[in-house]
Amino acid sequence: MPASSSRSEKDSKGSSHRHWLGLLGLILLLRLLTLSSLPLTDHTEARYAEIARLMLQLNDWISPHITPTEVFWAKPPLSIWGQALSMGIFGVSAWAARLPALLWSCMALGALGWMLRGSVSRQQILAVLVALALSPLFFIAAGAVMTDATLAATALFVQAAWWRVLRSQGAGERRRMARWLGLGLGLGLLAKGPAAAVLTLLPIFMHAAWRQHWPAIRAVAGDFQVWLICLVVALPWYLAAEIKTPGFVEYFVLGEHVMRFLQPGWAGDRYGFAHAQPWGIIWPYTFLAGLPAALILLLRTPYLRVSQGAGALRVQFQQAPDGVDLACYALCIGLAPLLLFSASRNLIWTYAMTALPGLAILAILACPKAWFAHAASWGLGLALLLVYAFAFIFKLPQEAARHSALPLIAAYADACGAQDCRLSYSSKPDYSAYFYTAGRLYAGMPGLASAPAFKVIQMGKNSPLRSNALACNEDQCLLRDSDGGRANAPD
Repeated sequence: MPASSSRSEKDSKGSSHRHWLGLLGLILLLRLLTLSSLPLTDHTEARYAEIARLMLQLNDWISPHITPTEVFWAKPPLSIWGQALSMGIFGVSAWAARLPALLWSCMALGALGWMLRGSVSRQQILAVLVALALSPLFFIAAGAVMTDATLAATALFVQAAWWRVLRSQGAGERRRMARWLGLGLGLGLLAKGPAAAVLTLLPIFMHAAWRQHWPAIRAVAGDFQVWLICLVVALPWYLAAEIKTPGFVEYFVLGEHVMRFLQPGWAGDRYGFAHAQPWGIIWPYTFLAGLPAALILLLRTPYLRVSQGAGALRVQFQQAPDGVDLACYALCIGLAPLLLFSASRNLIWTYAMTALPGLAILAILACPKAWFAHAASWGLGLALLLVYAFAFIFKLPQEAARHSALPLIAAYADACGAQDCRLSYSSKPDYSAYFYTAGRLYAGMPGLASAPAFKVIQMGKNSPLRSNALACNEDQCLLRDSDGGRANAPD
């Protein structure tokens, strides 16, 4: 009877593992299938996609360009390299531009699984990965042309390597893990610059100070090869970029990493606009970005305190090997960007990205291990996935089209057919217009005199001229041009 009971329990755990693994696979499959469901939207996604397309077109792999004649100094090129390479292999499309984000996100999940191996059960590892993959910001970034998936992957790789340093058996293994940390840090500098180093290393130093891991810090910092690997990975590009376009380092380090956060409405931004947000906005941003893990923590923590008394949460964490130390580290990962950006007003919700793994780990550690063997736990994840599927397949494509030039360019192509038709804009085209015309708008699209002509004009939502338009998005419409492109529509 005991042997039968043990075998039944083992079979139940195996079945639960398969359910969690299957759910994680479905999440990634849905993200893969929805890479092309939405058009590239302005301004962020379309801008980075166009920068990558220009990198491929100009064959300039050192200095990203925001136009054929203007370099882009705001970000290092790691994510752009991936997007340009993908478009070089698969052709220029939104799907190809977004694919690297999914690959980087898979790397982030792999790094998190590597970090947790041996510290929690297999079920808990899979539950943490599902919780992270289902968080709204992570799921969106996993298929968006932005730098956030790249940052998440490199930061998690470094933070996972640090945890493996702490769990190392012997000096040789510790040195190997430390050198992986150096590699990740070098990649982070290519992904986001000094900000990546701060976001990545701050929770490590917070954890070391809290848990007295200073001997490990000294061992890693004193290993010359860690720094050598980091510099060999990152420094050549920084030197090449400064030599090729002098002034890059000053703008990127001082402007993008100091003035952007200390000066609300910073006027020195060359490529966008400053976001003047309320103080502490990073906290609600992180809560929304980290659902459902953030909600689980918000509900579970006071429940344990009320139902089981003081110290109940610590007892819960102690159920896992190294559970208390892991929970402390996860809390540092979750808190670091909150502390760093609480006094900043120039930020957006994607700045919460590096906090999400910490929230996911804490949420799973705060729940009994037995929960993850029940269908209700992974069933809730499946229900949330179905919500995402409905949103990304049926709802968001229409919303995204309102913020993209794709409907206008597609209508132009249909109306023009095989002819060489003129296309003019009454104002500066959006980045998505440059992308979807393969950059022809930079030099203008004069067309042939014998072919039809079209114009895109600013047009208010209530303008009566919308009824004559071939296509419209949120604030622009495509019209046939009968007056040489001189007319503008009233608002």
